[in-house]
Amino acid sequence: MAGDARLANYFLWAKESQLLGLYTPEFRTQLGQQTATDPMLQFLKPLPDSISPLERMLALEQRFFLADHNLTYTDKMSMAAGVEVRVPFLDLDLVEHAAQIPIGMKQRGRVGKWVLKKAMEPYLPHDVIYRPKSGFGAPLRRWMRHELRSLLGDVLSTASLKKRGLFDPVAVHRVIQRNDSGEMDAAYILLSLLCIEIWCRAYIDGRSANRLASVTRGI
Repeated sequence: MAGDARLANYFLWAKESQLLGLYTPEFRTQLGQQTATDPMLQFLKPLPDSISPLERMLALEQRFFLADHNLTYTDKMSMAAGVEVRVPFLDLDLVEHAAQIPIGMKQRGRVGKWVLKKAMEPYLPHDVIYRPKSGFGAPLRRWMRHELRSLLGDVLSTASLKKRGLFDPVAVHRVIQRNDSGEMDAAYILLSLLCIEIWCRAYIDGRSANRLASVTRGI
């Protein structure tokens, strides 16, 4: 795997083969040749070949990972505690200026955000600036095995999955069992399946019910 496909692959929680194994035959037919990385590859396609892999990766981060993931939950958690986390670094002038910084000042060997770290050296302790990166993660793996396990079993029940027709119940329950036993780390896969089903209930089933209610009221 090379080029843009390699860059897009960094953003996947699971291999494409694992995802395909969870789909029902009907859903695989509907998807055709579409893959989970298609939106990212389509986004990168118009960019000139002269744009470096690092800049292409940063473009993916800005368009997908930040907007759909990091900024979303970071903003919610920080503002719940009255703390400004994301806003200072999202100032439009600062973002535009950062985009023009030479690549060699953004990444030096394995040191990322190099110019920012150098700029902060007069103000922060060295061990704070250069400490290992610590993710802002929730205890998702524990939730999938304990606190949210009953919800997982209920929402992704055989009846529910068959009714939806997107995911194969046998394959999904095999993943749940392997995750329960520790044989497989499938926390993010299971969270995705859980969110998809809950979203469908709220925005597909809910809208259908609302349309039916409006029609019956008019009879």
